[in-house]
Amino acid sequence: MINSTVKKQAASRGHKNHMNSKSHSIVDPIVQLRTVAASAFFGEPMYYQPESNTTDRSFVEKSHTPHKHAQYLDHIMNTELTIPEWHSHSPAKLMEVAIDEALDFDPEATLKEAVRLRREENIRTTPQVIMVRAANHEKVRGTGLIRQYAKGILARTDEAAVQLAYQIQVYGKPIPNALKKAWKGFLETRDKLQIAKYRMENRAFKTLDVVNLVHAKGEIIDQLMKGTLKLDETDSWEAMISKNGSTKNNWEKAIDSMGHMALLRNIRNFIEKGVSEDLYIKKLVDTAAKGKQLPFRYYNAHTQVKGIASARILDAIEECLELSLGHLPQFNGRVISLADNSGSAQGNHNSKMGSVKTSTIGNLMAVVTGKIADDGYIGIFGDNLEILPVRKKDSILSQVKKADKIGNNIGMGTENGVWLFFEEAIREKKHYDHIFVYSDMQAGHGGLYGIKPVEYSDYIFPKTGRHIDVPKLVNKYRKEVNPNVMVYLVQIAGYKDTLVPEFYDRTYILGGWSDKLLHFANEMNQNRNGQGNGL
Repeated sequence: MINSTVKKQAASRGHKNHMNSKSHSIVDPIVQLRTVAASAFFGEPMYYQPESNTTDRSFVEKSHTPHKHAQYLDHIMNTELTIPEWHSHSPAKLMEVAIDEALDFDPEATLKEAVRLRREENIRTTPQVIMVRAANHEKVRGTGLIRQYAKGILARTDEAAVQLAYQIQVYGKPIPNALKKAWKGFLETRDKLQIAKYRMENRAFKTLDVVNLVHAKGEIIDQLMKGTLKLDETDSWEAMISKNGSTKNNWEKAIDSMGHMALLRNIRNFIEKGVSEDLYIKKLVDTAAKGKQLPFRYYNAHTQVKGIASARILDAIEECLELSLGHLPQFNGRVISLADNSGSAQGNHNSKMGSVKTSTIGNLMAVVTGKIADDGYIGIFGDNLEILPVRKKDSILSQVKKADKIGNNIGMGTENGVWLFFEEAIREKKHYDHIFVYSDMQAGHGGLYGIKPVEYSDYIFPKTGRHIDVPKLVNKYRKEVNPNVMVYLVQIAGYKDTLVPEFYDRTYILGGWSDKLLHFANEMNQNRNGQGNGL
């Protein structure tokens, strides 16, 4: 546990975020790792993080600071606040630092988090990086922890080769024995399809390289080593299509051996080849509940085929999204989700290959949150703010697309909409039981300029002149409107910033893109008398 002195320090200290504003770092390293890892893929670009360890940035948020104030504010912020070293890290380095800090703090809790990320959040690469860094960490060597947690972290055959590649790239040789034993035991349990499908033959480090290194044994392993391991066309749909060609007849034959993810990703192929909808729609829907796909995958699929798909197909994708969310908790009372549609959120995508913006992910999760509330709302914010009721009988995706459209014209500043929300909620005594903020958390104390500063003079952060104190706004709302309001800050871009201190009363730090974060929020709500720590 983190003692009260650390909590008190956490509540008071701050640093400059990428908007040159005051934000707070997350103190508990496990919470920090969970927040960063669940809301970004390892090594993928972030809006503010450079691709390499330099301070150059590809994008700069539009600033609305009057020119005559810029030099003064820069001087003030440089004397009052510091820029943490990690702000110049690449996305990969940022993740590595979070992992190492967690390992220093609690190695076993870190490995448990790796298992949770792999099995519950369905994140592939980051858990492998955690396991390799743990195996090389002085607090883990010789403890047996790698052996204990490897089975939960290694899931797909190629992940052993991913770990080997990372080990050689970062640490070189010798390779920890704990890793080699884990790889050997893992590979010896794989069946023919699992080995053949993930040979990694076009990569620098192949599954065969791992086999040779650890001396794995078995009939399938022997076939791999001799080069005789072959997949029959009946073994996998990929083998069938590869051997026989991408034709209507072959796709129809392949459907029986396709899982949910494969069906979802190949809807366009089915449509373009004229495959009968009767052959795949029912299976697509029936497998959604256990399909382990993040919600934004369905948004992406829907967007990709919208121009060529029938209403029946689009409805099926929507139904899959609903089913994939499983049994979500219900949030009582009035719930609002503030969704970041600022320049940083709209300028960042979830991966180099992905086409879904961070702002869309936030809008999607905000709509889902509103759906499971007694009375749910989404507040789309940037320079301005627009609040909409979330309709239970309207489709999730149609409401997300509406929010995206509004977000395109909401303004490029990060913070002002947050101020507008609290100002109106306090002034008009608008009661909310839960407030979610889905954001990259670059909204801090700086850059929050109202039209009439006299109206928010009670909320100006000391010595900044016009910068609004967000924790004080939350506190004022609790004093004036609802003392029991729960506030959940959800990091959706992988940064380590948050709007208020980690241990601020009844305020919880979460991260990620899946329905799991709503289960966490519900757990916090059930324990509302405790101090918030995001766990």
